[in-house]
Amino acid sequence: MKKLLLIISAITIAIACQPKCDDPDYLTFKNAKWETTKIEKGITLKQYHFQGEEQIFESSQYISIIEIDLKAAAQGRWALANDPGKITRTSKFAADSGAVVAMNGTFYNMSVPYNSVSFFRKFGELCYEFTENMGQRDNGAVAIREDGQVYLVAAPVDSVGMALDKEWAINIAEPHVMGSGPLLMMDGEDAYLNEGSFNKNRHPRSALATNSKKVFLITVDGRAKGVADGMSLPEFTKIMHYAGAEDALNLDGGGSTTLYVKGMGIVNHPSDNKKFDKEGERYVVNSLLFIK
Repeated sequence: MKKLLLIISAITIAIACQPKCDDPDYLTFKNAKWETTKIEKGITLKQYHFQGEEQIFESSQYISIIEIDLKAAAQGRWALANDPGKITRTSKFAADSGAVVAMNGTFYNMSVPYNSVSFFRKFGELCYEFTENMGQRDNGAVAIREDGQVYLVAAPVDSVGMALDKEWAINIAEPHVMGSGPLLMMDGEDAYLNEGSFNKNRHPRSALATNSKKVFLITVDGRAKGVADGMSLPEFTKIMHYAGAEDALNLDGGGSTTLYVKGMGIVNHPSDNKKFDKEGERYVVNSLLFIK
């Protein structure tokens, strides 16, 4: 009987491990000695600089992951921050609201009138719709319920992952909704990513991801060649799998990529000053906050 149980256990582990355990990058990710900081009960920051013999995707990468378990999330609320007609740093949005953690939001016009070019609804009021030719960058959304809890929504798409209707997000019932994309994963399955330059080139990246137990805020730094190379979206999707996500949505990345923790300030390396330090934070139109 014991022998049978051991065989069943071994088979179960083997099934659960595949295909990741055949992936050397996953093993490097899994075995890294992550610098772990407890922010609050149920909220953890994990960071690691993959370089030298510990490169992943044959590149140097600096990855930051905030994990919030759902019990901790239930003690707070997610929120969207914006200041119409103005640009503001994510760190200021966070400090002004007393947020525990914060990340940059979605895509926007970097010149006057500084409007979001993605769907944005706050307190039930429609602020912005999808207004540009965004490719796959309008095929998902962050939705926040009345109780302040967050989940991801996938747009109805065609065979190549393009949203069938630019007005699709208006049908999401929640009071707070922020459109973005491309969608990276839904229900544990990879979303289709086309071969466009936005997807296949390496950039700093930001994503919100979830599973049945946690919410993740994940950033990858970039634009520091040989130090932090950034990722393509197929590579970034692998990071979502490695972290244990089931649903994941790409947010505005590039120079906007910013991750903030109360009491620590900016914890990644925003690239808008073209240096690998914490001083290059960009002014953005909106941000995603977790407040307790």
